[in-house]
Amino acid sequence: MGLEPRDVHSKKKGAFINMRLNNKRIFLLLTVLVAVLYVWPDLNYQPLLAQGDHGRDLYAFNAVMHGQLPYKDFWWVYGPIMPYYYGLFFKLFGVHITSVLLGRALMAILCSVFFYLAAACLMSPGLAFLAAAWFTQSRQEFFFTYNHIGGIVAELVIAWCLLSYIKMEGRRYLWIALIADFILGLVKINFGLAGLVGLVLSVIWIDFAKKYPFDGQKKKFYRMTYLLLPLGWAIIYFLLLYGLPIYAIRQCMPYLPQDHPFHASPLLVIPYYLMQNWLTFIHSPVGVAIGIVLHGCTLLAVYLLATKKMEKTYRQDVLLALAVIGIFFVLYFHEFLVSGVWYRTYWSQPFETLFHFVMIAVAFTVIPRVLNILVLIFLWGLVALGVVVHTGSIQSQKQPFRYLSMKRGQIYVGNEPQWTNTVNTVTSFLNATLKKNDYFFALPYDCLYYYLTGKESPTRQLIFFDHINIPREQEISVIKDLESHKVGYVLMSNRIISDEKGLGIFGKTYCPLLAIYIYKNYAPLVRQGGDWTKPPGWANNHGVIIFKRKTPFI
Repeated sequence: MGLEPRDVHSKKKGAFINMRLNNKRIFLLLTVLVAVLYVWPDLNYQPLLAQGDHGRDLYAFNAVMHGQLPYKDFWWVYGPIMPYYYGLFFKLFGVHITSVLLGRALMAILCSVFFYLAAACLMSPGLAFLAAAWFTQSRQEFFFTYNHIGGIVAELVIAWCLLSYIKMEGRRYLWIALIADFILGLVKINFGLAGLVGLVLSVIWIDFAKKYPFDGQKKKFYRMTYLLLPLGWAIIYFLLLYGLPIYAIRQCMPYLPQDHPFHASPLLVIPYYLMQNWLTFIHSPVGVAIGIVLHGCTLLAVYLLATKKMEKTYRQDVLLALAVIGIFFVLYFHEFLVSGVWYRTYWSQPFETLFHFVMIAVAFTVIPRVLNILVLIFLWGLVALGVVVHTGSIQSQKQPFRYLSMKRGQIYVGNEPQWTNTVNTVTSFLNATLKKNDYFFALPYDCLYYYLTGKESPTRQLIFFDHINIPREQEISVIKDLESHKVGYVLMSNRIISDEKGLGIFGKTYCPLLAIYIYKNYAPLVRQGGDWTKPPGWANNHGVIIFKRKTPFI
């Protein structure tokens, strides 16, 4: 018996949907493969390793693995979840930096996957694949911490869920987005709150435009959003911060203006941001070409959307997607607006890249096929070149004099060779000098040595600078900790004398009591590395003096 015309049409439509799903899965697999190819050289290499910021992270990951709690047992300045994530990698793969880099690489791959899934809601799988590959090789890394990449993954999960919700009214996407935002709040609380605002605004706008019903399930979603999510964050942070003095809480949650050194006016920051973007496009012929492609497609897409010269449903979906992208870009821009610190723009970067590729997809609906192909060849060429340059640059850096040779290191670093030599030498000295149960005290901010030697800090506080605002009572508490743990050695880096904003001079602009105690009871023993006539660096020109206790503890 032959098929009726409606059956034939349904069969063809089903075959088309299956083919599109298969294409989407194939390009998803290719996205993963490109991401793996890009991060592979990074598994035993880090461009810069800082004795302070990265040392703090590594110390925290190791500490939670041994049952310590963030904030309560050691100073920690972000959300509590990522130390447990990386601590798991220490458990599974061993306590060395390569385990952390493996964990970070997995996060980078997930970034690429969810960027692809978000992009594929608005464009062909092939173009979404290109967008994800472009994002993977152009994404700005938070160079100073392993923590924030977990937040970028959560951001992109939320973006994928909302763009999927535009295409189809799947309530499961809203619940997944809520879970992702809850995790984002445990990566960094202010971005979790910003994401919550963005999620609510986006769902309200999408429901209004698409006329999705406001039913019992939707009411439950809003109750979860307004009540349970903030309550969950409040309980977790309260339990971890409870019992700490106010000054310690402010040091761990530095969200008041006087708790961090960088301040700026949005009226100055916005022109600065626009100027930097302009300079990015005009600094080279390739930059100019990229600018022409991106902005040319954007202008054409704006014209098409404004004149309604495209299919109605697709136009509505694109406009709603652009609204969502715009909302989250603005909300995730808040840290940069009040500080002017450039790396804080990285939180918004995924949405900027997604915006550009949405505009390219819209423009591709009308420009000639030949021009489409030329643009794709150009963009793919840049992606391929970026992967090759990235791999070659890292391989050239993997030289013996850049290798951290101790058991807990086992990676190559891009720091100057003198820095690597200092860290290797000082770590070897500490390992050879300290007995199993001995403590040493590192300051002003050199937690890397705690991690590399496997020693616990004798005091909860890990950082000592001007902008930390250490009160007299905290100095007294630290001195008591040094006495109770019978600390025989004190390590000081040359950052105790820094003209960098917010750091200060130890004993003069901060911690005078602690300085008097150390200089009275400890004498210089060994000096290693660094040019003490030059300004100390964040991850370069690193010098160390080790002091030894003058008289033994009774």
